[in-house]
Amino acid sequence: MDRRRFITTLLATCLLPSTRALAANPLTPFTLQEDDDSASFVIELEGSHEHKVFTLDNPPRVVIDLPQVSRIAPSKAPRQHAGIVKDVRTGRHGDGIRIVLDLKRLKQPRTQVRQLDAHRAQLIVSINDPDPLMAAVTAEAESHRQPRKAIIEIDAGHGGKDPGCVSADDHYEKYVALGVADALKTRLHADPRFEPSLTRDSDIFIPLHQRVLMARDHHADLFISIHADAAPTPSASGASVYILSEHGASSAMARWLAESQNAADRYDSTRDSNIYSDDPDVQSVLIDLSMRGTDVASQKLAKTTLGHLGEVTHLHQHRVNKAAFAVLKSPDIPSMLVETGFMSNRADCKRLLVKSHQQALAEALHQSVADFFEANPLPA
Repeated sequence: MDRRRFITTLLATCLLPSTRALAANPLTPFTLQEDDDSASFVIELEGSHEHKVFTLDNPPRVVIDLPQVSRIAPSKAPRQHAGIVKDVRTGRHGDGIRIVLDLKRLKQPRTQVRQLDAHRAQLIVSINDPDPLMAAVTAEAESHRQPRKAIIEIDAGHGGKDPGCVSADDHYEKYVALGVADALKTRLHADPRFEPSLTRDSDIFIPLHQRVLMARDHHADLFISIHADAAPTPSASGASVYILSEHGASSAMARWLAESQNAADRYDSTRDSNIYSDDPDVQSVLIDLSMRGTDVASQKLAKTTLGHLGEVTHLHQHRVNKAAFAVLKSPDIPSMLVETGFMSNRADCKRLLVKSHQQALAEALHQSVADFFEANPLPA
């Protein structure tokens, strides 16, 4: 490969005596960097950077159309014609200009616009054919830079032989949880930013630790467990949001709720050693890892959710609560448990059974997820 040569050409502009031309953008200097196998054409534009780049063959050419630029003068700098670009030609094309790069052999161009400031941008046209291995590596890197859908694991609490909380008039928490979870899944599925998944979509029993494993198997970015409370006193009411506690429950009520929800595993005869351990020290390490990896994100998600829930229902407490819910013990997935109301409170229970209220709760959760990722976007 010959030594790379750098050729800088200054193009001048002049405005045509027409309304469009008076509004056209001036064209500033461009640079052409080339060798025998490749070239890089960079032009700086002010205002609009509208462009079209394509190739023609017989003879091989790369064509650059700039419809918002009025006219340019011929190149003043002499060319050595030593690289892959044989010549650079410019001319009028409609109300704009056309730049033609005559090539020694046809190459596929790649374009990129780099914003310099609020008014200026660079149009970069790269002309090369990378080897297949490098092309594959580049394509893989580009794919990772594309935004992907956030995977949301939605856990409808209880199910099957575990009814959850039961109201005084025999309404089951497991059905309320599934109703809200299903409504949330429908809303997230309609949003192109998200890919929702349910731990259960019917009245079946799933052990708590398996719900955590399902979220991990689905590579979830968030885990949301949906429940409805019960309390020793029927006067307790309103929605609550919980995240995992490292050092104990934030209140006596939080401790009581965690113990009652965690009791769901009494229906299960197996436990997964990757999540649970009978060794208190090992269990402590698992919780510690969970808190280190996800506590900050979980706190942000829960705080946002509490605000949106307060717009559609009464809140039990205007703070994020903490308790040792087993279903929240995922080491690397931000997680929260939402208690949508109290089955033990007659007014709460009546609302929770209404589909429109379940939809309103799902809408609040959807908005909370959207706000969370708006403030904490996934890595490219």
